[in-house]
Amino acid sequence: MIKERRLFLALMAACLVLFSFQIGNHDFWDPDEPRYAGVARNILESGDWIRLTDNGEAYTQKPPLFFWILAAAAKLGGGLNETTSRIPAGIAGLLCVAVVYRLGNRLFNSRVGWLSAMTLATSQRFFLEARWVHMDTLLTLFVVLAMQSAYTALRGSRRDWVWMYGWMALGCLVKGPLGLALPAVGVLVYMASTREMSRLKESGWFWGLPLCLLPVLFWLLASSRLSGINPGSVVSKQVFQRLMDGVHHPRPFYYYLYSLPLEFLPWTLFLPSILRFTFPAAHGRERGNLLFLYGWIVGGLALLSLVAEKRPSYLLPLFPALALLAGFFFDSFLTRYDASGMSRWIQSPIALGGVTCLVGTIWLANRGTEVPGFRERIVPLGLFLCVACTGALWLQRRGRRGAVLIALLAAISSAYLWIVGAVFPWLNQYKSARPFCERILHRIGESPLGIYGDYLPAFAYYTHRRLQVVRTPGDLEGLISSPPGGACIVPKDRLPALRAKVPLETFESDSIGHRSFVLVGRASSADDPPRPQVGASPR
Repeated sequence: MIKERRLFLALMAACLVLFSFQIGNHDFWDPDEPRYAGVARNILESGDWIRLTDNGEAYTQKPPLFFWILAAAAKLGGGLNETTSRIPAGIAGLLCVAVVYRLGNRLFNSRVGWLSAMTLATSQRFFLEARWVHMDTLLTLFVVLAMQSAYTALRGSRRDWVWMYGWMALGCLVKGPLGLALPAVGVLVYMASTREMSRLKESGWFWGLPLCLLPVLFWLLASSRLSGINPGSVVSKQVFQRLMDGVHHPRPFYYYLYSLPLEFLPWTLFLPSILRFTFPAAHGRERGNLLFLYGWIVGGLALLSLVAEKRPSYLLPLFPALALLAGFFFDSFLTRYDASGMSRWIQSPIALGGVTCLVGTIWLANRGTEVPGFRERIVPLGLFLCVACTGALWLQRRGRRGAVLIALLAAISSAYLWIVGAVFPWLNQYKSARPFCERILHRIGESPLGIYGDYLPAFAYYTHRRLQVVRTPGDLEGLISSPPGGACIVPKDRLPALRAKVPLETFESDSIGHRSFVLVGRASSADDPPRPQVGASPR
């Protein structure tokens, strides 16, 4: 018992470092981080916790729970900034790890729980989401809590059905019906696979599922009334249109078949081995528990594939189940008296990982010659991972099974810390809109500011003002010509066509990510009075 407690504390300490190390060392990156932080800032400034707004407009894309937590974290942390805004996702990630440990202990044993929790924490998509101002880690927490409650309810604790619906209701307050649908489909697939569909009545689904939706519906009705919008149109666009057509990221039904392996790296290399040794046998001792995990994955993957709107982060609620299967596989490797039959299923993924790191390092080093600082950060990382894979193979050949897994976990964790400590701050100079926004404010002072084409939240956040979204050359001319004369942020590739229709002068330019922007205003003519030089300090 004392040993288990120490292992759990070590797990929490390691994950705390992973999710918090230099968490505020780079700015908010478009599109989601500055948008979500901006919505939370509007809550704090207006004092209105019901009606969410983004750039002065009603924000109805997501329910309010995540934004409430962001605003509360800012109040407790002394203000809204890059650090306080990322703390909620990190705490949610830490709690996910703890719940996976506990669920693995219930399904199998504490060693499986520990290995599963570390696998989850070091999968690249989960690690990133736990360090960004994104809500998917919080949704994952409520999904895994709902699935844990469903498991204990299926084992005879009927009151846990109530807990399951409570966690699903919180999931709906984070991301709408998806917080209900993912656990429900997972449980249904499990019941069907074990021929226990008759237990549906026991679960009280006829009252539990509607109850899950009540909190988010109450918020929607209250917010719609305050904002003067039609709640039916919100449901139609944010639920049904996302389901049928997609709003921002429509992708084919097979998208997750190639997205999932990329997002679950580096443990994707072991997926063939995991499937080989965890697929439920007809009369295996752990068949029921493994079917529970496979139902979770298959049901969730099928549901997400049917939804037209697809993003890699939507897969995150399936990662706990994948991690638990990985933990079961690694535990089998550690505890088998004769593990010779599993050796090649461990060695081959490690060797493949080492070769991939070596080839990738050479390729990236050749491509990064024109980007200052790129090779200095990527080449040491790639070589370190090659050495780590070589060392793990050497330990495997010497029969040091436990040392193999510890070496892999330590190497992956160290690589992540290098990325967040050395790569992210370097990358920030290319991805952050803050420097450009500070120059914009210094240039235009209090003059009106617009953005041509698509609205980008980072510009609104770092200029701390509402941007007028300009769609046509006529609207652009009206913005820059009306007293006192405004300025507009324009994508650089659209500037030549606009100049053919509107007389423009370029004030500032910069590249953010893969896009270049210019700040333009009305071109001066000989009859214009001298333009005053604005010297307002950046806010």
